[in-house]
Order: sequence, then C-alpha cells, then structure tokens
Amino acid sequence: MKTIASLDLGTSKIVALIAEIDSYGDMHVIGIGEVPSKGIEKGQITRFDSAVGSILRAIKEAQEMAGVKPNSVNLGISSPILKSQNEKDTINISPQPVEIDEAQIDRIIERTTTRAREEGYEIISAIPRKFILDDQEGVLDPVGLLGSKLTAEVHLVKVGISLLRNIEKAVTSSGLNIAGKYPSIMASAEAVLTQEEKEEGSLLLDIGAGLTDFILFMEGSPILTGTIPMGGNSITKDIAHFMKITTEQAERIKVEQGFALSDLVNDSEKIKIKPRGEDKETMVSKKSLSEVIQIRLEEIADSVLGYINAQGINMSTINAGLVLTGGSSKLAGIKEFFERYMDLPTRIGNPTGIIGLKERVQNPSYATAVGLLKLKSRVVYGYPFSYQNVENPMDKGKVKLANWLDKIKSFFREVL
Repeated sequence: MKTIASLDLGTSKIVALIAEIDSYGDMHVIGIGEVPSKGIEKGQITRFDSAVGSILRAIKEAQEMAGVKPNSVNLGISSPILKSQNEKDTINISPQPVEIDEAQIDRIIERTTTRAREEGYEIISAIPRKFILDDQEGVLDPVGLLGSKLTAEVHLVKVGISLLRNIEKAVTSSGLNIAGKYPSIMASAEAVLTQEEKEEGSLLLDIGAGLTDFILFMEGSPILTGTIPMGGNSITKDIAHFMKITTEQAERIKVEQGFALSDLVNDSEKIKIKPRGEDKETMVSKKSLSEVIQIRLEEIADSVLGYINAQGINMSTINAGLVLTGGSSKLAGIKEFFERYMDLPTRIGNPTGIIGLKERVQNPSYATAVGLLKLKSRVVYGYPFSYQNVENPMDKGKVKLANWLDKIKSFFREVL
C-alpha cells in the first residue's frame, strides 16, 4: 500500500491525516491528528516556534494512531494574499495534423503560467479549463487526438511568495517534506463536490475560523477562486463586542445558542450572559444574538458576490447551487441563511469517498485535509491536477537540466 499524508493549517486548529491507498485506489484513513493552532492566523505564520510546535504535535498524534511515520505531506494553502485568473493561449504544433501528447499540454500550460507570473506572487495551481483543437471546441482531453493547433484556457491560482515561504519553512522545520502545495479550497472541493455539481455550475464556500475561501465551478472546472478575510472568529468577536463578554464566552454562546437567520428566532427566547465587570448574569434576547451573527454573514456573502459580479458571471448559471463546508458551516441556521440571501439551493458539504475513521472525518471541518489526501491519491495514480513549482534547492540542477532539454525538444518541434 502507498502511504500519504495531508496537513491543513487553520486559524483555530491544525489537522494532519495519514492514509493508505490500496491496489484498487481506495483510500483508508488510518491516522488523525488535531491540535489547537498556535502561531498561525488567517493562513499566515505569526510566531514561528509556536507554529512549528503545533505542526509537530498534530503530526505526532496522527503518527501514533496510524503506526506509520509520514515522510512528506500534501499542504493546503489558504491566504488573504491569494488570487486567481484565467489565461488563454494557442500553440502551433505542426503544419499537418499529428497526435497530441502530454508534452504539448505541458507546453501550453507553461506558456500561460509564464504570462500570468507576477512579482511577489507564486503560481501554485494551473488547471486547464477547456481545449480547442484546430476548430474543434469542447475537447476535454486532447491527448491521443490529431491536430495541428492547440488552444487552452487555464485557471491559475497564485499566492504571496513571502507568506508561502514562511509556511514552507514551518513545515520543513517540523521534519517533513512537502509533496505538493494546493489551494485549500480546491482540496475542499475535491472532498465535498460531486462531478455533476462541477459540471452544472456550483459555488463552494469553505468558512473557517479566520478566512472564508470560495471557488466557483462551471462546465466541470474552476473559473474563479478567492478568499475573504473573515470567518467564524469574526462572528465570535462581534458577539463579544456587542454583548460585552469574553471571546471564550462568545464562542460558547455562538456554538450552543447561535442561529444564522434572525427572523426564524422566537422573540421570547432568552439566553444568559455574564458581561465583563458584572457580578451577576443577565438575560438577553436570542434574536439579538442571531441579528449580530446575520450581519456578519451578510458581509461575507456580499464580499463573495462582489467577486463574482466583478467577473461578469451571472448567478443564474450556478445551476447546482451553493455548498457550504468548513468548521463554521456547522452553525445552526446557516444553510437557511445562504439559501435565502444568495437565492441558491444550498447544502452542507461533508467529505466523501474515504474508508476508515468515517465517524471522525466525515465532518465539514475536515474537508480540506481529506481533499488534500484525495488530490495526492490522484497524483499517485497519474492524474495531473495541479502545476507545481519545484523549489527544493537539491532539485534545482535537475530542474534546470530538464528545462533545458524541454526547450531543445520544443525548438525541434517548432522547426519541424
């Protein structure tokens, strides 16, 4: 069996998963590590030693359960310094139709990534959305087909280099190699979205503690990826400020008594709170609590809609609706809120397609960690999902030689 591991660095918790892939390609989760996140805030390393310590504890916990020590992990990247774009390019292959191979796909992806490069950012994902072979549109996979000219539209995601390097340093300082880096929201999509939802058009929101990541699929592939710098912690802080209570008390009240849609809450319902500086508890309206929650959720939803509208995308094309995942998607009433506010059919997304420890990992808060395993399993079995920059200094010589040979091959292809 092939052993793989994933690492999700969240604001509230760090999750490490270890799994085995059997000869049939089925994935068996055999180890889980979950610890409070220290030194990491909204995808950024804020205190290096604390972050490394948290990573080590999560990996150790997963390792002890699995009885296997992972050498490398698939790493999820979630950051406010993240953006996406779509690039289109065309290459001329031959005067006469020839068989398309993976080299031509690599070549056109390399051209689009070169055009999309931006100072201060690194591209961590490049996914072909659609191909045109000569005048034939709607080609899903041109490999093996005959043609003389190939056009591709590629969806690219990039993230701030300094932020990325600090995350990589924290992980490698924990004694782990990084097998692959992926946008966390793409991993979540792999875990909770069906192929039909991707084909029909769907919007996925992964609402974490510090960030809300989103990705919009159309015709089976992503067209827009982004991040909102608000999440469950924003709601908790709003409650603490409004009710003049500690954040610890606010979090407990949010989880136990909170509801995301205020007009579904009875006016007569009350909850107990203990304001700062007061000796006695007092009663406040549960509806007031819900209103505070709803205001912040409206801000998150408006921010996502703003991104979508700026791209000129019509919401009516999202036929499969909205899927919510991430730890904050477990808030009571959140499905009803988004269903009404975005006017889309909505469901809560739990990870699927896994064997072992289902009672733990089939939970929205594990969507990214599970999805990272599924992405890794696809790479293991030859599914080219994401473009990866190789940054390991030990590999630089090999990469340069490979690039040089590729350029020679490309030259001869163009000449011939």
